[in-house]
Amino acid sequence: MAKEIQARKRICAALAVVILLAGCTAPDDAAQAPPRAEQGAGSTVDAGAPEEIAAALDLMAGDRREDFSVAVQDNRTGRSWIQNPDGRYLEASLVKVPILLTLVRQATEEQRSFTADEENLATLMIEYSDNEATSELYGRLGGREELNRTYELIGVADTEAGEVWGAGETTAGDQLLIARTVACGADWLDPDLLAFAVGLMENVCPEQNWGINAGVQAPDAEVALKNGWLQDDDAVWNVGSAGFVRAAGSDYSIVVLSSGNSTLEEGIGIVEGVASVINGYETGF
Repeated sequence: MAKEIQARKRICAALAVVILLAGCTAPDDAAQAPPRAEQGAGSTVDAGAPEEIAAALDLMAGDRREDFSVAVQDNRTGRSWIQNPDGRYLEASLVKVPILLTLVRQATEEQRSFTADEENLATLMIEYSDNEATSELYGRLGGREELNRTYELIGVADTEAGEVWGAGETTAGDQLLIARTVACGADWLDPDLLAFAVGLMENVCPEQNWGINAGVQAPDAEVALKNGWLQDDDAVWNVGSAGFVRAAGSDYSIVVLSSGNSTLEEGIGIVEGVASVINGYETGF
């Protein structure tokens, strides 16, 4: 099975590298990266959603007990916005993406390809959100210290790696920086290795193929995503989804994070409801 996974991933990587290099221009003057993020993929702008989207999101929020944050960035121009930028949420399995970027970074620094074992662990971690594979890879890569190094290069400011992955808090703005790094690359990430990573996020297992892809109707759309879900100390669910969408002439990174959900299903419903609003606006449907 491992050999079949590796062969399939190499095909995905070859296709994804063409896609990866086709979009993503440098941010324009309205969204220049701060000094600490010069080596990253771009910065977020601490601004609210466009008026049409803000009205729809406010209507969705209403008087509900659940809380959500949204962040979107145009990968072509770097322009971005964040709704509820101060919201904090558990990273959960969203942290598996920066762990994957840490693998790409280290292999890039060592000027080597992934080993067959690394490819297998990465596939299990992203496509199936396998926790044992994640723990194994996290330890091999150097754990907290190496993940924080990746965060520093991306420009993440409000998320810190822990000894136990996924237990820390994050923000929509930080997750947007991570998502855009996946979408657009960085000078410290080998494009071919990153394309392999993108291929994994474009091929998550059917049971986990929900979240930011909600409302994307274009049949030829490309969506790379990773979802996270975890109960907090009060036994309520944090549910999030992050990645990028390329459809109908649009190319954007998108993050939806939520907390206070009574059930996982409720959290998925909120995330997908918000994503549908965003995707309908961005792709013109």
